[in-house]
Amino acid sequence: MTDSVKKIFKEVLENHIPMIKFIGVKVLELDAGYVKLLFPYKEEFIGDPRSKRLHGGYLATALDSAGGAAAMTYMTSQEDDVATIDMRIDYLRPGKAKEIIAIGEVISRRRRTIVSEMKIFHPDDEKKIIAIGRGVFSIKRKEDDEC
Repeated sequence: MTDSVKKIFKEVLENHIPMIKFIGVKVLELDAGYVKLLFPYKEEFIGDPRSKRLHGGYLATALDSAGGAAAMTYMTSQEDDVATIDMRIDYLRPGKAKEIIAIGEVISRRRRTIVSEMKIFHPDDEKKIIAIGRGVFSIKRKEDDEC
């Protein structure tokens, strides 16, 4: 993946996907089949105000976003579509009231499907994984419409 493609991809992820833009996600690293994203902390992302732990839906969004973004690195055209088919999540420990890192890495790709593994942790403690996931993503290529 060239630096110019990475720059465009980062711009699209951070500024043109409404949910990602709304959350304020930043791309930290990017390569073919791999993304590392920073998800900010906002009080609105708390699930239980008593314990100040991150909401499970926010963590699921981070996993889905990282896995989908990793899959998107294999798009061959701006008209290609990537969509989540299935996702499994294991919540391993509560997320604290602070920012998180989500990593997505493609482990298998076929013509119409891509499988990614994802994980979330706090930036100051990579060894304490908060949640892991595996996602299956469909990829509909522009050239498939031309057949």
